[in-house]
Amino acid sequence: MQSTYSHIGKMLLGLCVLLGSPVWATDYWQGQSLPPAWQQYLQRSSALLQQDLQQLNAEVKQQALLTPNIAAKHPDFGLSRIENDEQAEAVLSFQTPSGGWSKRTDMSLKRQSGQYYGSEPAYVPTFDNGATTTQLGWLAQYYPQASLMLRDRITEALERGVILLLQAQYPNGGFPQSYPLRGGYHDAITLNDDVMYKSMQLLWQVAHDKQYAMLRPALREQAKRAFFLAVDWLLAQQVNVKGQRTVWTAQHHPLTGVPVAARKFEQIALVSSESAHLLQLLLRHVAGYPGVKASLASAAAWLQQHQINNKARFRDDTGLKLIDKPGAVVWARFYDINTGVPVFFDRDGQTYLDVSQISLERQQGYGWYQSEAAKFLAEYDKISNE
Repeated sequence: MQSTYSHIGKMLLGLCVLLGSPVWATDYWQGQSLPPAWQQYLQRSSALLQQDLQQLNAEVKQQALLTPNIAAKHPDFGLSRIENDEQAEAVLSFQTPSGGWSKRTDMSLKRQSGQYYGSEPAYVPTFDNGATTTQLGWLAQYYPQASLMLRDRITEALERGVILLLQAQYPNGGFPQSYPLRGGYHDAITLNDDVMYKSMQLLWQVAHDKQYAMLRPALREQAKRAFFLAVDWLLAQQVNVKGQRTVWTAQHHPLTGVPVAARKFEQIALVSSESAHLLQLLLRHVAGYPGVKASLASAAAWLQQHQINNKARFRDDTGLKLIDKPGAVVWARFYDINTGVPVFFDRDGQTYLDVSQISLERQQGYGWYQSEAAKFLAEYDKISNE
């Protein structure tokens, strides 16, 4: 008897292999004549996704289940760090065959055979909400404390995870939200929720930090090259408005780099905090790289021009608003590309100019105002004045 999961797998397999021929069920790829490097990328993604699905399907059959067991949800993985071998074992158990981890999943207890790798099957695995990069960081930090027997397994898991991150990078240097690809907006080059930033940060750490010294030198060198490929993408895709470079949008088309929308409440717009994190990364590590100095200067000027002074965000049961606070500074999360004014979106896909105009659910459930850019500007001003 065919398990229910076989049908679930087919639905989830947005990128599947039929009779040896890949079919790409995503708007970004349909009708595109792709260079060989991109064709190979999509074929590898499809094969990895099928591998993950087949492994879970095999476990479901072995355990005589009709469907996979549900994985418990947790917004922060159920841990803040790995503190003992038992926790390390639990985190390792949630690594997918492809090499990554899922988001919003409690990883404090070991995954059981036949259980989903994540609480949300469409994000298995992903880089969204810090998934995969967080687990790799935890494992590297815990490695010196691990038992000798466990160290070999951690090294193997780290290598598989780093290889997945390298495989996930598009040929042009950007990173999708999830990999293997899931289709739709997930395949966009994603700055939202710091996907691009955390991916680049991990690549830099793998290439340079001592805590990743257990990895093969060739792999660390590959991570270094991948980091600079991502830098090149950022420099090329910094949004230009009326001849002036600004920052970036939350999502960019994987092939053309043009801004694209994601969910209905994530329409095309320039982003403040995610851009600021990437600028901070560039400032700290590659300020002398060709093109970075000009990029930093333009973005810093844009952020200064669009800061909201003497205001602080306040949220309660009645909604979200800005209140007077002398000396405080915030930024809207999103800015209209052409006008530069703050914009807000709701589940109806419409654009609003005042946060009070969107639904209470969205006012309370999304970070419409941010202050992260202040950290970049302070660091940029300090370095610029030295």
